[in-house]
Amino acid sequence: MVRKAWLVALFLPAALRAGESAPGERGRRLLGEALQAEQSAGPEGAAEVVKRFRAAAEEAPAWGIAQLDLGVVLDREGDVEGATRAYRAALAAPGAGEQTARAAAERIAALALLRGDAGAARSIAQQGAQRYPSAPWPLELRAEVELAAGNAAAAQQAARTAVARSPKSVPALCALARAYAGLGAPGTARLLALRAAEGAPHDARPNLLLAGLARKRDDPAAELAALRAATAADPGSAEAALLLGKALHARGLGDEALAEIGRAAQLDPRSASAHLALGALLAQHKRPARAAEELELSARLAPRAPEPHLELSRLRLEAEEDAGSALAEAQTFVQLSPVPPPPGHPVYALMQRSEQALKAAPRAPVVQKVLEKTTGDDK
Repeated sequence: MVRKAWLVALFLPAALRAGESAPGERGRRLLGEALQAEQSAGPEGAAEVVKRFRAAAEEAPAWGIAQLDLGVVLDREGDVEGATRAYRAALAAPGAGEQTARAAAERIAALALLRGDAGAARSIAQQGAQRYPSAPWPLELRAEVELAAGNAAAAQQAARTAVARSPKSVPALCALARAYAGLGAPGTARLLALRAAEGAPHDARPNLLLAGLARKRDDPAAELAALRAATAADPGSAEAALLLGKALHARGLGDEALAEIGRAAQLDPRSASAHLALGALLAQHKRPARAAEELELSARLAPRAPEPHLELSRLRLEAEEDAGSALAEAQTFVQLSPVPPPPGHPVYALMQRSEQALKAAPRAPVVQKVLEKTTGDDK
């Protein structure tokens, strides 16, 4: 899947170096220095780390792994355009190995999908297919793109061809299962997911898919069992731990939920969604100081995401009794929301209560202004 290969590229760049053409001595030295700087640098040293990786990539432009590593560090720093350029250079580098090209292509496609450009993501999958015409992964990537675009039929076609090329491929089987689910055949989807799970006992993805299928058919017991199986199969999967934690919380198992969500945040320290879930749960457990730390971290990791600010607004008002900060966080949530929150959204109650606590009018003027804008946009 796109996410799995991206995590490999993000946290284990050295593991992708097999098959690369050898750079010159200076290129190897610069990349080694960059990797050492990355391991020892704190947040204040991010610019220096980027500078070192850029120097390595410029020294060995045909060596794909240097371009990929540069893309990773730029991606981490939020430079999406720069990261995309570096990933494209890695994909096009004549000395890149297939694993590097795959990681670069999957991350380019993921970034394109995040900005709603399915056409660009398809183009990258096609580029991978042209370079590696017999490999299954470009077809797996195409299936993922079509699933993200809501085109289950096209995803089914791509995934079936990928499975034909690699019958035991977990990404291909899971993509094909999701395509069948999208086409209204959940039974076939479940059989394919079970087939993938049998062939990959240490991979969380098939059981995560089974959990999703159980959730759609409103079978909470089967969903929870599948999520537990996913974490058992791959204890290092942050996604599995996060989803298990959320399912446990929904069933009132608060302590176990907190442990799993905390583990997800440890496994993937840069996951804004894991820190958001952890912060919200800590707030419910009456641990406001820790909750604030996690929610603020989530907001820093995903500066364009509105959700952390809604939770921060609630925390500021209810736990810290800081109505001014609560109102500011609520306003930030509204500003970052892709569309104005509809009337009745919880943010308006938070804004109203914050205004009242600040001895404002009963009908909060900020709320009135936002509601008027929403009504106007709907006309």
